[in-house]
Amino acid sequence: MEKFFTQSALLCVLFLASSTVGGCFPLMEEEVQKNWQTLMAPILDVNLSSSGHESNQAGTLYLAVYGWGPSDNAITYYGVEATMDVYGFNLEHGQQTGGFISIYNKDEASAINNVIAGWNIEPESYNDSQTHFSTWFTQGSNACTDMRCPGFESVFSSEIVPGMVINPVSTTSSDKQYITVRVSKDPNSGDWQVYYGFNGEARLTGYYPRSLFTSLSYKPVTIMFGGYAFKKEHKLPSPPMGSGNASIKNAASFSSVKFFDAGGNSHQINSALGYISNCYRVSDFEHDGFFYGGPGNFC
Repeated sequence: MEKFFTQSALLCVLFLASSTVGGCFPLMEEEVQKNWQTLMAPILDVNLSSSGHESNQAGTLYLAVYGWGPSDNAITYYGVEATMDVYGFNLEHGQQTGGFISIYNKDEASAINNVIAGWNIEPESYNDSQTHFSTWFTQGSNACTDMRCPGFESVFSSEIVPGMVINPVSTTSSDKQYITVRVSKDPNSGDWQVYYGFNGEARLTGYYPRSLFTSLSYKPVTIMFGGYAFKKEHKLPSPPMGSGNASIKNAASFSSVKFFDAGGNSHQINSALGYISNCYRVSDFEHDGFFYGGPGNFC
């Protein structure tokens, strides 16, 4: 995993105050490009799918993301698991950074159905600058973060809940701390289960009932995973992404990436994935993961 894309491939910036989407998707299907703003909307807590934004919704999104979409001549998948190292930063209101996995598809009315899970630092939402385990779901115009509205159902025996603080976190001068996160369809119930593990195996923490969605339980999904950084106002500095370091030695990483088929069987993934990246460095996806990240002033 030593090969980096050239910087010229990393300079596509998405300005969320407009309806224009940058195009750094050499392998990702066109459908992902078209829906990327809507997919990120629940994470960023802004309406990105329309062009008439209020000034306080303007901002800039930076991405280092891999993705896979179903095709007629390939196996279809209904879930993803990945291990990612987690970091902490002192961010201001209007800044946000994190890492995530995401699954989505669309129903017959073209409404987005998706589930996202990962780590997130967002002072404006959590009223602190700590690192949180976060989940999101979207069905059409309905979207919700963590357990702030009806949706996520916790497993009674689980001590892990969306929105909780992750501590300790990694630094470039100490041991890395990891979370393993999985979102996959239960083959029996059709519910979308969320698994979480800290420096160890991911265990079931809860699920999103199939009744929340119109298409997730019967159609294969498009899968994406990676890092993002966001600033809500252009006068704010760009926050760090990943570890805040672009060097391969200290960059953030995804590893042990697995996709899950309709029967719940896991498949180790090591190639044939498309990418979108802008400003922040991202390495080639090799073996079972990739490196990404960079300081805020990298952009």
